[in-house]
Amino acid sequence: MSYKLSFTCKYKALHRLGYTQAWLSLGVITEEYLVSQYEEIESSEDKNAEHYRNSGFCDFLSAKNSLTDNEVAGIFDLTDNGPDKCDLSENRIIQLIDSNILTDAQLNWITKYPEVSERPIQKRYLRELLTRKIEKSSISDCFEEIKACEDSHIQKYIIGRSDLKSEHVNWLSEHGSNKKLRNIAKQLLNSKRFK
Repeated sequence: MSYKLSFTCKYKALHRLGYTQAWLSLGVITEEYLVSQYEEIESSEDKNAEHYRNSGFCDFLSAKNSLTDNEVAGIFDLTDNGPDKCDLSENRIIQLIDSNILTDAQLNWITKYPEVSERPIQKRYLRELLTRKIEKSSISDCFEEIKACEDSHIQKYIIGRSDLKSEHVNWLSEHGSNKKLRNIAKQLLNSKRFK
């Protein structure tokens, strides 16, 4: 079904939910999706517009296998315009990086945006770069970087990989970034795989 909202209805729904016209133009949401969310926020106990914008963006990413460069650029340009005054741009960039749908070229390209070099986005960006590097090579090839980054997510990721070696597990048992990881590594050291 194709929706064509009047300007007034569209403006009212966009404003109530904190979207701008750019969200529609980029295709992050459709008019049908906007109407659905507007009806929901008006009848729901959850009146937090930022929850709906976050859902809209997550649904958009979930429906995608890849993004064009224009879509990636458009995501960086999206703004929030709601009565809640809640800016979710940092959250959107983190979700974009974590979505694993950016090509390597796009992942490198987004460094042109200054926010990628700021915390907490930078941490997620570096994590994604290192994860991809490990996938293309091996834990051993990247182990110095793994140790240096002290990222519990990277450490948890390598524990589940088939190229994990006893020297990696030994290091994790002593230097893992949290007690849970150190305990898992100690258990692995005592397993048949590493004896």
